Parts: sequence; structure tokens; C-alpha cells
Amino acid sequence: MSARRFGIAAALGAAAAAVVLPDRLGLDHRVPFVIAVAFRPHTVAGTAALAGVLAARRSSRPAAVALGLVAAAGASSLVSRVLSRPSAAGPAELTILSANVLKGRADTGELAAVIARERPDLVALPEAGVDFRDKLMPLVEALGYRSWVSTPPGVADIHGVTLLASERAGDLCVRSGSEMGVRHLEATGGLLGDRTFYAVHAAAPVDPARVARWLSDLRHVARWTRHPVAPIVAGDFNATLDHSRMRAALGRCRSAVLGTGKGLVGTFHSRLPAWAGIQIDHVLVPRDAVTTRFEVLEISGTDHRAVLVGIRPPRRG
Repeated sequence: MSARRFGIAAALGAAAAAVVLPDRLGLDHRVPFVIAVAFRPHTVAGTAALAGVLAARRSSRPAAVALGLVAAAGASSLVSRVLSRPSAAGPAELTILSANVLKGRADTGELAAVIARERPDLVALPEAGVDFRDKLMPLVEALGYRSWVSTPPGVADIHGVTLLASERAGDLCVRSGSEMGVRHLEATGGLLGDRTFYAVHAAAPVDPARVARWLSDLRHVARWTRHPVAPIVAGDFNATLDHSRMRAALGRCRSAVLGTGKGLVGTFHSRLPAWAGIQIDHVLVPRDAVTTRFEVLEISGTDHRAVLVGIRPPRRG
């Protein structure tokens, strides 16, 4: 191989690695790499396609090899998200719905219909303040749901998170917390026992200032997930499992999607087909919990899809 071809191949491989594998290079907490890594399935496919094109010409095969190796490395990190394994038979003990309602613009009728049909025990609604809660509750109160909002009246929906709980959830103790940039809610008691449920909305890492807030938000999640009794954390994390800081935040938890084969089903942006989006809405569950159900649901009026999860939490001895 000539020095020129080697240099071109090396440069292309390095550029591709920065786009496809920024987490492995320690770059995925910086703009624009923090955004690029969220689209790893797309960049892997694009890099593999380009490698295929280059492989057709003998002179460009060294570059094709370099790109192919990068694509293979990126694809290896996606495998666990598309594998499914059978779960033990039996009903879910806890059903959770999480739906970012886009500044309170989601269709309350459709959301209420989902709640009526699925009867989740807990519902986390990022970007839902008092205004949205007041529109939704008349549609679900007859079903026995109660609600809490992380922000007071007069605060825009985008700055709030709302939690709904079914009658079955029991007597919950709920508080609003200010650790994250957007106030979150945390609940204990009732069906949860001494396990804490967090309803959260992390910052979107689209510029350096918001990346800093996002990193801070994920550090708080990481602290919670390392509690002796692993919590459940649901909401919009603005992070995929390809983000190293998201993986570091899992602690004693895992994403409920793992093992379902649906780890690449996009929850954002809802205008894209689900196979073309990215999965940034998650329900984190104790590592030993069994996922009995995982669905991604359409709700009009929002740029996110909802996530519905059924789990059997681990027994405490």
C-alpha cells in the first residue's frame, strides 16, 4: 500500500471513528459528538454503505477496510439492543407509562385513552405542568388516578413534570425535587414500598451550556441508581444507551428495553418512522427486575412516542 493510500485510509478511518465511536474516544460529552453518538445506528449504516462503495474499486479498498472496521465496531455495541430473550411467564406487578407531552401540547384525549386501556400504575409526563395536568385529570379521575406536578401554577408546562398514580399504586408519598435542571418528582410507599420512583426530564445536550446541565442531570440519576434499594427512573433522558454518560448513570439499574429486542425503536422524533428515530425516553428498572412488556406508543401532538413498560421488581429478602 502506498503511503498516500495509507494516509487517506487512516484519515477516513479516524474521521469515521469520531462520528461513529465518540464515546470510545472520550468525545461524546462535547458538541457535536454528543449528538452524533445518539444516531449511531444511522452512522453505522452510512459508514458500512460507504465502505461497500469504496470496496468496489481496488485503489480505495484500504479506505473501505478502515471504514468497515469502524462500522463493525459500532455495530457490535448495538447487538444487545436488538436481541430478545424470553421472560418468565406471569403478569406484570408494576406497569409504567412515560410520555413527553411537548410543552403540554399532546392530545389529552389520546393520552387518556391509552391510560384507560392500559391502566398503568404510574405515569411520568415530562413537559407537563399544572395547565396540562388540569386538562388531563377530568378525563382520568373517574378511573381512580391522582396527580402531582413538580412546578407551581403559572410555570410553563415545558418546565414541569407530572406524575399520575392509579388507585392500585396505594398511598404514595410524593415530593418535588430541585436537583435536576427541570424539577423532578419522586414517590415512595404504597405499591413501591421502600423503592423510589423518579419522574424526570434531563436537559437536551444541543449546545455547550445545555450539555453541562445534561451532564449534571445524569450525575444525579447516577447517584439515585446506586442507592441500596435500586429505584425506578422514568422520563425523557435526552440520551440513548450509546451515550457513555447514560450508561454510567445506570448504577444498579438497567433500561427496561434490554432483552425485548426493541432497543432501536425510536421514541424521538415522532415524525420519523420508529425505525429511523432515536430512543431517548427510558424506564430504568432494578437490574434484577423482569421486563414482562415493552411497547412504544403513538400519541398525537407531541414530538415523542410514549413508552409503556411492565415489570416484576426483584423480591427483597
